[in-house]
Amino acid sequence: MSDLGIPSIEEILRKGIDRVVEKSNVSNLSNLIGESSLSEVIVEIEGTAHRIYLEEEMEAVNNLLKNRGIPAREANLASEVFIKEDLVTRLANTRRVRGGLTSERILRVVLASLGIPCEKGRIKAKGYRPDIAVPSNEALRKSPSKAVAIAVKRTLRERWAEDIDVFSSFKNGKFVLLLPDPDFNESKAGDMVNRGMKKVYINDGLYEQNKSFMTDEFRKHSQLPSDILEVIGTTQKKLA
Repeated sequence: MSDLGIPSIEEILRKGIDRVVEKSNVSNLSNLIGESSLSEVIVEIEGTAHRIYLEEEMEAVNNLLKNRGIPAREANLASEVFIKEDLVTRLANTRRVRGGLTSERILRVVLASLGIPCEKGRIKAKGYRPDIAVPSNEALRKSPSKAVAIAVKRTLRERWAEDIDVFSSFKNGKFVLLLPDPDFNESKAGDMVNRGMKKVYINDGLYEQNKSFMTDEFRKHSQLPSDILEVIGTTQKKLA
């Protein structure tokens, strides 16, 4: 829990997944993925988790104002509290950090629901640490040819170029762009390839929308599970 009283990333993500599963009238996440595309499920989870975070953020702000004895209608005094507490900056910083960490956790949860073992990346190679290690950090260290290193970015507005090293540092590096980013276009795709991106997984709909300029470096989210399993040699749990 943050110093603003906002629940942890894990709590918010768990609530988000529960809401998505309940809304879809299925028994669990893997069944939902069996009925929908991997991309659709990822977008739904991310959007729901973000909405929950905004709800919690609003409650935290309201509680802070109440604890200061400030009626909500007194906008000028409320603004002064925001400045003195540096609340706007703190919330913005917290949101950015949570966005990145949540993206990694969403992908790990989705892969695990499909029977693909994975861990938060903790192994460094040539100074670079991936976000996710499949099937484990130990496997990535001891048997890199049978392991996968994954870098995750929510959108391309984040510093995606810092993850080019996932390909030079690890034999089976992969980069996952989590959301259907409107900033993705032919120029951006070309820049990514020219700078060293080799296996880039994007939202299925985004891929189809831009199919005219897709090169061999780009793959769909829905291809990620089978591509991982081809490397690690594990039988995947059925998707339905």
